[in-house]
Amino acid sequence: MRSPRPIDTIARRLRSIDQADILRATALVLSAVLVVVLLVIALDHGAPGGTGAAAQAGPAHGARPHTPATAPAAPKPLSSPVPLGVYAGAGSPAAATVFATDAGVAVPYALDYFDDASWTTISDPSWFLQRWAGTRFQMIFGVPMLPRSGANLVAGARGDYNPLFAALAQVLVDNGQASAILMPGWDPEDATLPWSARTASAAEDYVAEFNQIVATMRAVPGAKFQFVWDASNSPDPVAPAALYPGDAVVNLVATDAFDLGIGPANQRFADVAAIPYGLDWFAGFAGHHAKPLMIAKWGVAPTADLGGGDDPGFVSDLFSWSAQNHVFAAVTWDYGTWAITGGGFPHSASVLHQIVTASVVSPLSKVVESSEAPAPGT
Repeated sequence: MRSPRPIDTIARRLRSIDQADILRATALVLSAVLVVVLLVIALDHGAPGGTGAAAQAGPAHGARPHTPATAPAAPKPLSSPVPLGVYAGAGSPAAATVFATDAGVAVPYALDYFDDASWTTISDPSWFLQRWAGTRFQMIFGVPMLPRSGANLVAGARGDYNPLFAALAQVLVDNGQASAILMPGWDPEDATLPWSARTASAAEDYVAEFNQIVATMRAVPGAKFQFVWDASNSPDPVAPAALYPGDAVVNLVATDAFDLGIGPANQRFADVAAIPYGLDWFAGFAGHHAKPLMIAKWGVAPTADLGGGDDPGFVSDLFSWSAQNHVFAAVTWDYGTWAITGGGFPHSASVLHQIVTASVVSPLSKVVESSEAPAPGT
């Protein structure tokens, strides 16, 4: 079975950026650097005693020697705790538990994706359910709308596959997952997925099949599922709003946030939030539809994959934003070379630990504080 690869989708988005825009931006940056270099040279030669080689001579007599910058202050506690989730690999509760240990707090949610190899693997994901059975995680399952071959959105929109999704719902109920959070047809902008919707007609079929799936699975006795619509910023002609299945069938709106882009590392989160159909747009969209917002996947990325590398500022900014926007859950990508706790991003992992542990307020502590408050008039 294959695991989701967020870099595929994001790299495709980055490649869609107009090359002329990149060249123009590069030329402006190089021009600015040249101006700064010339100015520094001029100031150095014009200053009394300037030699043009101050770096070689060392600090002048009486000057204060250079001292390294101090480490950044510990992040402040969040205005409200942000519930954590984790994707740690297919059927990997042990790895998800290790992530929770490293984070230092309870992680209520775990994400996994059912296999899209065939209708059999979609309608009967017993392997996954057995792996997660008996764990304490509230499960979020990515549900493929279609298998890799032999099916299409047009047929799904007609309801041709409804019996298969009814079978899936029954398997979930029978295996103790009647209250699972389900994410049908995640990332519909991704051209590599069978349910990709890159035209207006495909978007209509995607919406129709999403509605067919939800109505079918809700009708199974004992089902208490919640359904997530997960989309993301995309350069495709179809805007995310055209892919929204409707308030009646969506319980949660979700999107992704990875530390990727062409800007400076310390500006990446601002870019992720502010770009067209970025986090800010999804927060507004979810609010307009009175739906909670979930970050279905977030993480830092290696520089080899166009990421910012070990970028603790991105982690801090993302959680501050999530607290301010009352995010339902922030599901951390902790798998493969992008695993935040895998050792490749020590500063990011440390900041994550500091933020989430400093932001947990125990109910017991609230009781103690209230019981120790002085009585009126004392």
